[in-house]
Amino acid sequence: MISVVLPTYNESKNLEVIIPRICEVLRAANRDVEIIIVDDNSPDGTAAVAQKLAGSYPVSVIVRHLERGLSSAVLAGFEAARGDICVMMDADLSHPVEKLPEMIEPIEQGRSDATVASRYIAGGGCENWKKHRQVISRVSGLMARGITKLSDPTSGFLAIRKSFLNGIQLEPIGWKLALEIVTRTNARVTEVPIVFKDRLHGETKLTNKVILDYLIQLWRLYDYCHPKKWQVLKFIVVGFSGFLVDTTILIAIVELFGLDPRTGAICSFFAAVTWNYLLNRLWTFPYASEPDSTSFIRFLAVCLVGLSVRLSIMHLLMEYCGMKGGLMYVGASMIGIVFATAVNFVGAKKFAFAKST
Repeated sequence: MISVVLPTYNESKNLEVIIPRICEVLRAANRDVEIIIVDDNSPDGTAAVAQKLAGSYPVSVIVRHLERGLSSAVLAGFEAARGDICVMMDADLSHPVEKLPEMIEPIEQGRSDATVASRYIAGGGCENWKKHRQVISRVSGLMARGITKLSDPTSGFLAIRKSFLNGIQLEPIGWKLALEIVTRTNARVTEVPIVFKDRLHGETKLTNKVILDYLIQLWRLYDYCHPKKWQVLKFIVVGFSGFLVDTTILIAIVELFGLDPRTGAICSFFAAVTWNYLLNRLWTFPYASEPDSTSFIRFLAVCLVGLSVRLSIMHLLMEYCGMKGGLMYVGASMIGIVFATAVNFVGAKKFAFAKST
């Protein structure tokens, strides 16, 4: 049996068209089918339309009153599915229903664990799609190149053998579940060309929140695929925020109180190191096994070494390279921080926030 999951929100008009077409196409291909509608309590009566269609077609309806989101809706549908192969596709008729047999065959024949529809391989394309949507799709795909080889990583049309998802920990957010599944399962994937069409009825679900969710999802997946590189990036992000704290306090001390920049750097250092410790403990190295007090002392010790590197470079630049006048000392401090960051990362990872053995 093939289980087709349609996540819906305000798709009442589209269901009357897509459900009969799915049944027609799969029955013509000699496949048993069930259609699972997972509706997020649509105010336009989508669930009621689905229930009415269930009298004539193999449709089951799940209405969610509290939870929201396409990805979690699809996973709820997969969990309820009785078929060996699960398909997710949009209910707005943007995905060509006639491609369903082609999406299923590679999995049935054992050539793939999953199939993903693509607009960007030979035979694929977009029809009547607004230019700005095409640009967003292309840019979104490029942003995922570091974690997947899919030509169309933002595709929402996927088929997968249900058993392949057993034991896989997914962290769905937003709408791009295909990318999440392919990345976290290392599935053997066949891409199937489709011509994508703009929705027939209703309004697009592309909002600023959807874009933000996608960025969060990419961050998580890059972290999952490249944990060591991503840990360095996290440390740099935290370090940059600490740099802003450090530099703000440094300038305030020097300009308001007339202290020597090297003395001001010591004061601003202790404020920044406390800030950096808290963020690194919570985010960059959340697995740290030492108690907070112990790891803070270790982190402070590491950063003191980094501070000595920073101050040494500041001294050399200010005394021998003419970086004293005006705000030149800020530049000297920034250069020192760059070198100190490398020292701090190694010390933090290996000493302050080391994993228990």
